[in-house]
Amino acid sequence: MKFRLYREFGALNSPPIFDAMSEGIKKTGHSVVEKDEDIAVIWSVLWNGRMAGNRNIYNIAKTKKKPVMIIEVGNLVRGKTWRISIDNVNRQGFFGDFENLDPDRPKRLGISLKPENIIRKSHILITAQHAKSLQWEGMPSPERWLSDTISKIRQYSSRPIVVRPHPRSIFVANQENCSLETPRLIKDSYDDYDISYDCHCVINHSSGPTVQAAISGTPIICDPSGLAYPVSEKWENLENLIFLDREEWFLKLCHTEYLVGEIAQGLPITNLQDHLLDRLKTSS
Repeated sequence: MKFRLYREFGALNSPPIFDAMSEGIKKTGHSVVEKDEDIAVIWSVLWNGRMAGNRNIYNIAKTKKKPVMIIEVGNLVRGKTWRISIDNVNRQGFFGDFENLDPDRPKRLGISLKPENIIRKSHILITAQHAKSLQWEGMPSPERWLSDTISKIRQYSSRPIVVRPHPRSIFVANQENCSLETPRLIKDSYDDYDISYDCHCVINHSSGPTVQAAISGTPIICDPSGLAYPVSEKWENLENLIFLDREEWFLKLCHTEYLVGEIAQGLPITNLQDHLLDRLKTSS
């Protein structure tokens, strides 16, 4: 297979990951090209800033019914593990067949599932997403989604609500009886923002905060497209949340992200190549 790495539309921290991907592609017997690729490799599905050009690359591939490989910042260890998938970075994408799972993989990644957080603060945390992301496709404006979400909460709970905008997609949250939490960049980090999951529940559409909250031991509610959906609670249980079994979900999640050394060895290519080859056969 011929892969093209669209480095020009990568984030500032993307070069070493693209380098590792190039090395891994070649180690698995495939080639890296500058044109006429079988597989486009893009950085993120956030069609904004430096990555805005990826949207056109993605749409062209979809028109040709070809798969797109996506490199995305990981949910597990930000800046250390990298999510690699086909066509999307949530449950609408493909990460592998999840067969013959390695039970030691969490340890290899240096992460563990935290115990259930039984004694938590009483508020509900709503975390918003970037409206220019593929994960938000088909959704209303963030302001409308927020209003609808608060209305849904109020059907089941009168708890305090804290609203946290996406750090790079700030909007005005004119909602009565809600407080606003401003994301703050962690010093000396590239794009890591402080956030506490010590709350009654975290609610999010389909992005990282519900994944991270669930790992932290806090109950969550998210859309079926979110990676955390297998451990998402039901709205009607909002006031009396039940902790769901997270072990299998967490182990599978650990097979969606890779260390840089693993990318350079070609592990994600090995895991995804059968799917890619099948997809290319149907597109030809």
